[in-house]
Amino acid sequence: MNIIPLSRMRRKKKMSDPENIIDGDITKNLDGNKKTLDRVCADFFKVLINSDLRDISLKSGATFLGSQRLELLFFGRGVIVDTGTRSIYYKEGSSGGKPEDSKKLDIFSCAVILHYLIQADGTKISGEWISYRELPDGMFYFRTIPGVLEPVRQKYKNSAGELIKKIEGFGGRKSSDFKNGAIIYPFVNFPVLVLMDEESEEFEASLRVLFDSNGNHYIKTDIVKMIVVYLARILAH
Repeated sequence: MNIIPLSRMRRKKKMSDPENIIDGDITKNLDGNKKTLDRVCADFFKVLINSDLRDISLKSGATFLGSQRLELLFFGRGVIVDTGTRSIYYKEGSSGGKPEDSKKLDIFSCAVILHYLIQADGTKISGEWISYRELPDGMFYFRTIPGVLEPVRQKYKNSAGELIKKIEGFGGRKSSDFKNGAIIYPFVNFPVLVLMDEESEEFEASLRVLFDSNGNHYIKTDIVKMIVVYLARILAH
């Protein structure tokens, strides 16, 4: 796929763009309905408990720690998925790997991590970048993505270099192909390319996110949207 340079896609400055207004559901708390997410996580843990964790580790890029635990990276930080205690917690700060001694992840993050582990089928990452609308069923939500990213665009509209540094702080890296681009890794097999064109006298700043064309083998499209929301939260913070 040939990516169209951002400079050719940038809009003339406008006071507003209705197409970029985020839909109401996404403006709600990321944790959404806690009872629903609790139930989703409980169901996911049941699947993991009845699965071969060694096989899941091979397909997802996680590390198999034994019959009940997996270790993987989530936005550059090590996390432990413990099917014995049905909990997910950060690796650092733990004492003997016990969840009670470590900081547990929020329910939203847990649901996304469990989804990734169950969805992963081991397909090789292609290295070909596509937009959200090109993901399976991506046409349903692609118009809301710019609105999700708007706080990030506003914060770094004159400082793409600072955005890249922020991404590097979450285990990402500067892109070797794009001057103002960086790759962040929600998961090792699900990279996201962030591209920024700074504001000029004629054009407003432009921000895009692109995904590996094989990303749907690891994350379903509706969950990709929630990852973008999470990404916007940590980068705009």
